[in-house]
Amino acid sequence: MTEPNRSGVGFMDGRYRPRGELCLPITDLGFLLSDMAYDALHVRNGAFFRLQDHLDRFERSIARRRYTNFPHGRDEMCEILFECVRRSGLRDAMVMMVATRGDQVGYSKDLRLCKNRFMAWSSPYYGVVSNDEMTNGTSITVSGVQRIPPESVDPTVKNFARLDFCEAFWDAYDKDCTHSVLVDDEGHLTEGRGWNLFVYRNGEIVTPQAGVLEGITRATVIELARRGNIDARLALIDENDLRSADEVFITSSAGGIIPVIRVDDTPVGDGSPGPVTERLQDLYRAAHDDPRYATPIEYDKELV
Repeated sequence: MTEPNRSGVGFMDGRYRPRGELCLPITDLGFLLSDMAYDALHVRNGAFFRLQDHLDRFERSIARRRYTNFPHGRDEMCEILFECVRRSGLRDAMVMMVATRGDQVGYSKDLRLCKNRFMAWSSPYYGVVSNDEMTNGTSITVSGVQRIPPESVDPTVKNFARLDFCEAFWDAYDKDCTHSVLVDDEGHLTEGRGWNLFVYRNGEIVTPQAGVLEGITRATVIELARRGNIDARLALIDENDLRSADEVFITSSAGGIIPVIRVDDTPVGDGSPGPVTERLQDLYRAAHDDPRYATPIEYDKELV
């Protein structure tokens, strides 16, 4: 009997191994050029949440990156994801899948010749903020750093080319905040590292319409809001919309719906999670038991 690896299990170059043993060669252009794409999904109570939607987005990313020498089809990738979780025995997990350009062939710099690489791994579930902040709220600031323009790097392809986010973190640190939201070239708010932004004002929730990752949790919130008779739409948002909002929250597969209770040193509303945010949190939690969203994992009984 194989013992489960609760710290996580990974897959790379055709075999499974403990997550901590995954190593990307420094010659891989995913490292040297950030020529890569990834997706992050989660498992709650032993079931993947919106698995097919994540696979759809990942396949679009692979196509957008023009990875024509990719080693696995959709069914194979799906089985690898399941196996990474099964071998870990984790019932609540974050799961990553990453595609890279791979190594260049000899001295050729022709990207078309590279053999693309795929890797995946499971980890114990975590959020983009601390457990306390996921429940009680976090803080953000508006960074002066401009988000990389979509014309340069397509934000709908989830990627690790994130120096703009790294620079923006220093704005957050300087203002005693956890995260920064970046702006586009016209001063409209976009997103933060690993999350989408929502504001609730004038009786509706609004999220930035362009220059952002089209998040799966973002899409889920819009669906749930409309089912719950809460007006929700995509639109351009500026800093004044954020600072005058009745409620603010951010969304991520790593954390779900996270209340924002402070922008810089100014409380949002009364400085606690608002009723609309809490209602959406309840709907989101319930959605994890909805067969339209949840894909159960068949665990080996010996590993559970």
